[in-house]
Amino acid sequence: MIRRALSGLLTAGLLLALAACEVQDGGAVEIAWVIRGTDFHAYACNAQELGADAIRTVRISIRPVSAPGTDYCTDGTVSNCDFTCDSNRAGDTLRGVTSFTIPEGSCHIGVTLLNAQGGVIPGHRVQVPEPMRKTIEKGNLTFLGVWQFVINLEAAEAGSLP
Repeated sequence: MIRRALSGLLTAGLLLALAACEVQDGGAVEIAWVIRGTDFHAYACNAQELGADAIRTVRISIRPVSAPGTDYCTDGTVSNCDFTCDSNRAGDTLRGVTSFTIPEGSCHIGVTLLNAQGGVIPGHRVQVPEPMRKTIEKGNLTFLGVWQFVINLEAAEAGSLP
């Protein structure tokens, strides 16, 4: 009887593990980010200094080096390219992970920040790093590191004029 119960538990555990597996048709990327001001202090996604340009979404773009006009996120090749920036606490490190559907090869990966209305936050308000080149391998998660987004406090004080 104990043998039968253990066998049943083992079978159930195996089936659960198989059901939890994600299809890996390609590679994936993970990005982490923090928000700082030009005063070197930490800020939250909804920092008062940003006003209507509070950061709501971090959107990544993945462009193959061999076809720079293609973006795997906008053409539907990769899902989960938009990550909610939803921390109210300054200094939090937030992160997001794409699906494992990025085709193998070298890609330029960049970010765009969106406000609550879905509009692009201009670079003179919040500066983001330049796109980076990474090699994607099938089945592997590529960590992009911690990106720092910098709020230009002078632009905020000037009423967001460039």
